[in-house]
Amino acid sequence: SGRRRRNCRMQEFELDNRVVSLPDAHDTFPRIQSLADDSGCLCVRFDVSTEMDWFRGHFPGQPVLPGVVQLHWAVLVATACFDVSGVPTEIKRLKFKKVFTPPQSLELTLQMRGPSEAQFRFSHADDQYSEGRLVFASDAA
Repeated sequence: SGRRRRNCRMQEFELDNRVVSLPDAHDTFPRIQSLADDSGCLCVRFDVSTEMDWFRGHFPGQPVLPGVVQLHWAVLVATACFDVSGVPTEIKRLKFKKVFTPPQSLELTLQMRGPSEAQFRFSHADDQYSEGRLVFASDAA
């Protein structure tokens, strides 16, 4: 394929007595400041830099994190940390509430709602940026 393949290293975290792997910080994935599970509610804090590829041309002088990138990061974390796989077959109740502009930290909260549905929310302090539910194919289907 004509796509450029990046050397994507993984970083490992211990979560509920198991190791989960997420992409290491690079041009398309932010540095993870922390990852914690509080009674089934997963919280990931990212350090989002203006140097990431997603901000090139989106928009010059006023970078904005695209909504599709927020969905992509939520799917990457959900598939790494929960018992779901592949890409979502459906996205429910998707809302983009506020534009996220770097550089700043961004918190992703994920919680399973049944065996194949992950609810997500991106926020920072009192600001909520996006939320929705990712529905993955059930293995029972």
